[in-house]
Amino acid sequence: MPLNRSDQIVWPRRQNGMRRRSSAPQFLAKGRVSRPASWVVRLFALVVIAVPSLIITSPGFVAFADQLPDPDMVTSAIPEDTLIYASDNQTLLADLHPPGYQSYYEPLSDMGTLLPEAVIAIEDRNFYDEPGIDPQGIVRAATVDLKSHRPVEGASTITQQLVKLRLVGNDATLDRKVREALLAFEIERKYTKSQILEWYLNSVFFANTAWGTAAASRIYFHKQTKDLDLAEASMLAGVIRGPTLYNPLVDWTSAKNRQKTVLDAMIRDGDITAADAAKAFAEDLSPPAHMFYPSNSVAAPAFVSYVTGLLITQFGRDQTYTGGLRVVTTLNPQIQNIGQQAVTQNINRLRWRNITQGALVALDPTSGAIIAMVGSANPNAYGGQYNLAVWPPRNPGSSMKIFTYTAAIASGKYTMTTPIADSRFSYREPGSTEVYTPRNYDGRYHGTCQLQACMGNSLNIPAVKVELGIGVSAVVQMARKMGAPPYVPHGVDANGYPIYTNDDPLNIYGPSLTLGGYGETPLQMATGASVLATQGLLRQPYAINLVTRGDQLVYMHGLDPGKRVLDARVAYIMQSIMSNDNNRAMIFGRGSLLTLRGRTVAVKTGTSDSFADAWTVGYTPHLVAAVWGGNADWRMKMTQGSDSYYIAVPMWHTFMQQSLDAMGIGNEWYSQPPGLVTAKCRGGVAYYMPGTHC
Repeated sequence: MPLNRSDQIVWPRRQNGMRRRSSAPQFLAKGRVSRPASWVVRLFALVVIAVPSLIITSPGFVAFADQLPDPDMVTSAIPEDTLIYASDNQTLLADLHPPGYQSYYEPLSDMGTLLPEAVIAIEDRNFYDEPGIDPQGIVRAATVDLKSHRPVEGASTITQQLVKLRLVGNDATLDRKVREALLAFEIERKYTKSQILEWYLNSVFFANTAWGTAAASRIYFHKQTKDLDLAEASMLAGVIRGPTLYNPLVDWTSAKNRQKTVLDAMIRDGDITAADAAKAFAEDLSPPAHMFYPSNSVAAPAFVSYVTGLLITQFGRDQTYTGGLRVVTTLNPQIQNIGQQAVTQNINRLRWRNITQGALVALDPTSGAIIAMVGSANPNAYGGQYNLAVWPPRNPGSSMKIFTYTAAIASGKYTMTTPIADSRFSYREPGSTEVYTPRNYDGRYHGTCQLQACMGNSLNIPAVKVELGIGVSAVVQMARKMGAPPYVPHGVDANGYPIYTNDDPLNIYGPSLTLGGYGETPLQMATGASVLATQGLLRQPYAINLVTRGDQLVYMHGLDPGKRVLDARVAYIMQSIMSNDNNRAMIFGRGSLLTLRGRTVAVKTGTSDSFADAWTVGYTPHLVAAVWGGNADWRMKMTQGSDSYYIAVPMWHTFMQQSLDAMGIGNEWYSQPPGLVTAKCRGGVAYYMPGTHC
């Protein structure tokens, strides 16, 4: 597809064809510049140069011409950075490009006039009047080179430079120069000057990783090309001839001298006045206050890493880094900032507990959009380079009981008021000699309690009893259906990294599953909770709203109506259990951080028995959040007693409270779905599936 994407600029001309502004003086103050040679003289020079060459090479000319690159390839897309934006399509999260290369295509009409004028003045003053090569320039350069007995002066036109950049390379051979000239003639015949100039300005190197005008303007001056002033434009135009020699960030004196040469050329061509040039030359452009070094700051680095992986999977690595994609993601910048601060500040406050990292994932359950993803609390601490929100799996502790009790209610064997004895209990798998004896976190037994209180107070022994009552495989299947398949470790690979699978046979899993014996990730736990938040619909989490390339839409996320994986009535019963503060009063007290002021919220905590992992997972109808705290190396434990209430709950509470405030969402909850039985049983009103009530 041609790179010309918009209407082109029609430059003002003199009567003789040269560009001119009416207010510009005719001549440079110092020195005398001759007018361009007439067409007769230039045509004569062309004949003198070209005819002998063609005569000498005529026996092989046809074969030579057949080997020329296709001149139409000059219109092919150039490598261009991929830009990743937040959901507002304004906040730039990341700029993806190969090392040492940054480029952003822009139409000539978006460049303004100053930089194109400056480039033409210094690189090819006769650009609009020549047929692709400049015979007068060739004669002049040849004369200078002969006098100097070495190559001193170039004679390439902008069209020839474009051919060199896009088609034939920069080999210093006669063969390349001949091909360059022939292709320049052909390109001039087929395309307009404006098209050629646009392609050239988007292809030329400005040093410091900047290829093309847009990259140069952004890198050096943090501006769009059209917003450059004369000083900035003339400085950039001067770099083209020698990106190393005239690099202002390397040799300021040479760059300033070159800038003056550019300004003098612009005066000569009538683009500016001498006063304009003097003012521009005096302007302070020195780094670091007025000129900047290349930088590539990334906002929400874990989320960007996640999105980049998705792009590579869908479009390939080359297109991801050089395809010029414009990616609009699902990330809410305000909610992301709240999440990062909640995680970082709380982990920093708890360092005395030997904890260094935390992670968070927040979803909009109505769509599945990932609106926040915090991959680490401290990027400079151990493990901070990883996205701990998505990998590796960690022990979810009692937060896994979400799936156990959901499966129990769905089975019809248990209700929210079923009495369960919290008493000493041991279990041995048939055919095994190993005895499994679960213990409660506080090491005590609490007598018989209703299922809802057993869950709310996170008692381990009743959870294992319920799990075995419905079968461990039922819990595995429920977790899988809800988007949180538990991971099973299988040793390490050749590089020493753990190997995990989540599609193992159901008989692989043991009764420790409900207490977090198999790994989960924050993204998976948020996904599982989102099924309860949607009253039984699974919407796969997604991070990309749309992708464009130029004016072409190449991907758009479709509306996900959700897949029903759970009876809405079961989800409502679970919502009732998890949001009732009375159900957790025995262990956590009433009005704890597991509640939100003025709002109804469902929540579950989880702590691994070795204090390696602390979790909190909770939701409202429009916001789901899963939070993890610990150390990247699971072998490094937190201090004794560092359970989820001290580690993860404060992060979760702060995030939920501030995010719902920022979203303008007050107290909202669910309507009771039809088909539920409401009855007073064992001391209070409860909800039951038909046929299971008292």
